Amino acid sequence: MIDNITLWHRRARPEPLVRDLDVQIGCHIEEFIEMMDSLNIDANSDLAKALDELEDFADSLKAGDKTVSSIDREPLLDSLADQIVTAVGVGVCAKMNMNAAVTEVNESNWSKFNYKGYPEFDEYGKVKKGERYRKPDLKGMF
Repeated sequence: MIDNITLWHRRARPEPLVRDLDVQIGCHIEEFIEMMDSLNIDANSDLAKALDELEDFADSLKAGDKTVSSIDREPLLDSLADQIVTAVGVGVCAKMNMNAAVTEVNESNWSKFNYKGYPEFDEYGKVKKGERYRKPDLKGMF
């Protein structure tokens, strides 16, 4: 499955630029915040306030107002691999069908591409949901 996801990203950005990395990190943070929002955290808590700041940071990365100036490649790779493993672990502990869900979300992502099989981007460099887009159907997987 990771190979198919990698192919999607390589189709979207055959030769990624530093700007693309900033956008993708912003998108990754956005998905973490979406997970945290699903936990129904008290809106007045310190955690909710920290998540608001993190969301502002993600938005700034996607908009190009902030940039990642440098990365330490080995710890980044280790962290990304650990995040994949722990994300699957969260789904397993919540008794969710992660294999089916990842397959469905990946197929939905492919539907973002236009009829020629290529992505279109918004003003911030994020892949847009085109006319062929279909939302993932996760019914029965949770």
